[in-house]
Amino acid sequence: MDNDSPIYGYFTKKISSADSSLGTTLMLLRETDHLLLRFGEMMLIRKDPSAECMMILREAADEIWFLIDGNVEFIWHDLRQDSPTFDQVHKLACDEPTLVLAPFGVAFGCRALENPASLIRIATYEEGSHPGDRSFAWEVKA
Repeated sequence: MDNDSPIYGYFTKKISSADSSLGTTLMLLRETDHLLLRFGEMMLIRKDPSAECMMILREAADEIWFLIDGNVEFIWHDLRQDSPTFDQVHKLACDEPTLVLAPFGVAFGCRALENPASLIRIATYEEGSHPGDRSFAWEVKA
């Protein structure tokens, strides 16, 4: 484990882009990416700064989030009792295309800071369908 990691299992990666005659392509996941094998559901989400902000704890599976455009703040709160970063909270503001991992057992949230933001969410199961999942208000420590 990286001792400087704010949350065990935490992962972010800046998204690279390539320009061609067809336009700009954001390189999200490739077949050689280890994260691609873990997920089965993908959706595009538009977050508005006035929308309610929640943190979601997924008990059984990780999520991948891609910030496509906008200015957002991500938050992680590690609730895994056997984790070396148990009970630590980490926030990250982003304003450029970024990939983030929300590990299961870690309460995670995302909010738009100024204007609407576009994000892609990839998960193995539909939000709210697992009996162990819980949600928390953004301001409340989970």
